[in-house]
Formats: sequence, C-alpha cells, structure tokens
Amino acid sequence: MPRPRSAGPTQATIASVTGVSVPTVSKALRNDPTISERTRASVLAAARDIGYLQGTRETTGDGPGAARSVNVSVLFDTVDNTYSAEVLQGMLCAARVLDQVLRVDQIGIASDRLDHGAQDVTVRLARRLAEEAAALVLVTTPVTGDVLDLCAERRLPVIAIDPATRPPAGILSLSATNWRGGVQATEHLLQLGHRRIGVICGPKDSVPAIERLAGFRSAMGAAQADIDPGLIRSGRFDFDTGLVQAARLLRAERPPTAVFAMNDAIAAGVIEAARRRQVRIPQDLSVVGFDDTLIAALSSPQLTTVRQPLQEIGAEALHLAARMLRDELVHGGAVEMQTSLIVRDSTAPPTGSAPGQRR
Repeated sequence: MPRPRSAGPTQATIASVTGVSVPTVSKALRNDPTISERTRASVLAAARDIGYLQGTRETTGDGPGAARSVNVSVLFDTVDNTYSAEVLQGMLCAARVLDQVLRVDQIGIASDRLDHGAQDVTVRLARRLAEEAAALVLVTTPVTGDVLDLCAERRLPVIAIDPATRPPAGILSLSATNWRGGVQATEHLLQLGHRRIGVICGPKDSVPAIERLAGFRSAMGAAQADIDPGLIRSGRFDFDTGLVQAARLLRAERPPTAVFAMNDAIAAGVIEAARRRQVRIPQDLSVVGFDDTLIAALSSPQLTTVRQPLQEIGAEALHLAARMLRDELVHGGAVEMQTSLIVRDSTAPPTGSAPGQRR
C-alpha cells in the first residue's frame, strides 16, 4: 500500500533551492550522464543540506536522531550475466549518493529454471536478507506471496525489478518499456526493407519476452507484413539459445533475412551461428538485439540493439526505496523506463535472396 505523504523534503524542495527543474533533480540524483557535473554537485549538496539523502529508520549511538547509512538488501536470481552487472552498477552508484549500504545475494539459478524447490530457496534467502534490512529489492526473481508476507510482517518496502512472473497488484515493479522496444526493433528492420523476420524469444512465460513479442506482432501488423509462425522460436536468454535456434532458422527452406533476438546474449549466438554457416552479417542477415550491454559493443560486427536503461533502473529502485523510507507517497504498480534503438553495424537492407542461397 502507498505510504502517507510526509512534510519532509522532496525533490521539488531541492528544485526550489537549486533553481533547476524536478526532472533535472531526479536525473542528477540518478547520476544521469546528461547532467553536468556542476549541476549534479549543486543538487547533491542541496539534497544533503536539507536532509533528503539521510536515512530515517536507523541512528548511531552518537546522539538522538543522528543519521547513519540505511541497509538495503538486493536479491538476484543470478549475477553471472551482463544484465545483472548493469543493474548492480546503477545500484552501487545510487547507494553511494544516498548513503545506503547494499547487501547483495543471489539464488544461483536463472529465473527461467526455477522450480518449486528453488522458490523455497528464494523465500529463505529473502528472510535472511530481511533481518537487517530497511528495504528489499528483488531482481528477476519470482515475487511470491510468501516473500510479500515476510516483508509485510517486517514492514519492509519491497521493489521488484523485471520480476520473473507478474507481481500481485499494488507491488511496485520497475522495468523497461518492453513492448515499445519490440516495436522499435521491428520497425527498424521493416524500414530497411525486411519482411521475412525471425524472432528468437526468451522463455515462453517470461513477462519481458511476452511483451517484446507483442511489440513485434504489433509492428508487423501495422506494416501489413506477414508473420511466419515457423520463424518464431523460444528458448532461454542465453548464447546457446541464439546459437541453436538461429541454426534452425538458417536451415529452413525459406530462411529469414533478419532476426530479432530478445537479448544481446541471444544475438551473439545468432552471429556465431551465421559465421559457422558463412552467412555474412549484415550483408546476408541483419540482427537486432535487446539490452545494449557490453556484449553489443564487443560483437563483430557491433550489434544494433534496443537499449534498456539498466543502470538507471537499478538506481531508480534505490531512490524509490529511499522515498518510501522517508514516508513519501509512492504509488504501487508498474513503472516503465524508456527504451531506445541503438543502430550499429549488424543491420542493413536485404539484398534480395535468402541467406542460405548466397554461398
């Protein structure tokens, strides 16, 4: 439930003190690179002066009301991927600004492989993390009733980032505009002239994958382009899925001229599958990814992809936690942050014949 609004300092207060807009204050507090160092320093100084960045739940032994760092616990499904690294980087930057101490753990099993037993592990880890926490952030993990009951019992604010399953109504969740990202990727390929477009999704029950695929279908429908169900493949958000599923697409009697991969790791697998078959990218096959992680820049050719603001999402989760701990009004529900298309070297107009027929 939303907390009642308090009379404490807000971002509007900081904006009034510094003479900048509230959106500028928000960006400065998130370490947004579009904000100048001078403006950021001014905003941070004002925030500290008026007490915006101080924790409210804990005090030191130095006297009544003395501020100390707030502990925020973060639970990932796994941290062995570029997605988690980007989200965590944003959290670490925000925690430094907010004077928060992060306690980070992982389930150790990717969300699309979690069974009932692993969900029990999730509850146990959440319970342990909650013992000394002022707030709990769940990243790509299931948001189960047991975890929510635990947080309600301890009066802990809970925030979910890209939850593995749709969270219950009223739970604050953060993600990118996945549907819009699916539209952006597809429209880019359509504008280049592609009509036979393959899609390699994540797990069938993944919320981001479902939304990105819906965006693909919407863009194709708007362009009156036919969708071949045989060119839509599911798997996991990993390199092997891209490698295996792209090989199958390229072996088809009528292979696609472009592939929309639903994350950068899948896209890297597509590029490798094409290389093994001597299919040139982008001359023979265009590839679009999703995330804009380090993989995109290190791919050869560099990957056209849809950028998720992953660091900003991680930072925003901690800022929202800070607001909730200051008893500011924070509405539950889904918060989406804008995606953007990053065009690099892996896409080009189709040359007219199917990839498998060119070599």
